[in-house]
Amino acid sequence: MWAELASFLQANATETLVISIIGTLLVWMYKQFKGMIDREQQDKLKTIQSKQAWFTKLELSLASVLHLRDEESKRRLLTLLGECGPYLTRMQRTVVRDYCKSFDPGVLYTLQELTIHEVDQLERQLEKLGEGKEAGEWLYYIQRLYAPVWPIILFACVAFYIVFVFALIGQGPTLWIKVNVLLSGITFFISVVLVLNAITSLVKGEMGKQGAKRWAAFVVMMCSPSLIFVIGRWEMSLISIALQAAAIVFLSFNKRPPEIIRLA
Repeated sequence: MWAELASFLQANATETLVISIIGTLLVWMYKQFKGMIDREQQDKLKTIQSKQAWFTKLELSLASVLHLRDEESKRRLLTLLGECGPYLTRMQRTVVRDYCKSFDPGVLYTLQELTIHEVDQLERQLEKLGEGKEAGEWLYYIQRLYAPVWPIILFACVAFYIVFVFALIGQGPTLWIKVNVLLSGITFFISVVLVLNAITSLVKGEMGKQGAKRWAAFVVMMCSPSLIFVIGRWEMSLISIALQAAAIVFLSFNKRPPEIIRLA
């Protein structure tokens, strides 16, 4: 068998070289993506644990101020607010500023409820990260092994798509058609990325509140490439990419509506 394999490799030197290069590249990409994913998971876990620790201290400090109402507890609270400032949400910062303006103890009740909400939310995130380990060490290990495969598949799909688009550009009879084919490839790529991102966000439950205007902008960005098929002309790529650019500008200036937090 080994002699037959050696003779095959000698007879197909070019194919063997290509397979070796592709195999080496795939192994290198797998190691890189696995390292990136593992570091990202570890950094995410450390960040959540750090935030949970700070918010738990803040929760206790707020309870101390609201019950003792002495100057020493207030001083410790202000010091703690400065230390955990980078982790505070926008709503918490707004409440902290209101408190620093008036030093009204009543404002601290709102900050306390917001802090309890954040602690509970961080606890749920930690539980979600630990679900894989609780399901079993072998299952968790297998999940970590195949996790880098998806980025490699995505990279391969993008590479094939770029090759396909440039092949179409090469078949264009005029420069004008080639430019429109290139723009069509770009606008389709943007649309597909948005669709995949929306599906992923919905599955993970991380879509968040957007508002009617922002949703309309997202729909325009996703559906505008369909003009090329509906009209049946490559020139519609100009209108499609112009609509996407206008939607991106609109989204950059139109902020998401604030989410309503239900406090227990």
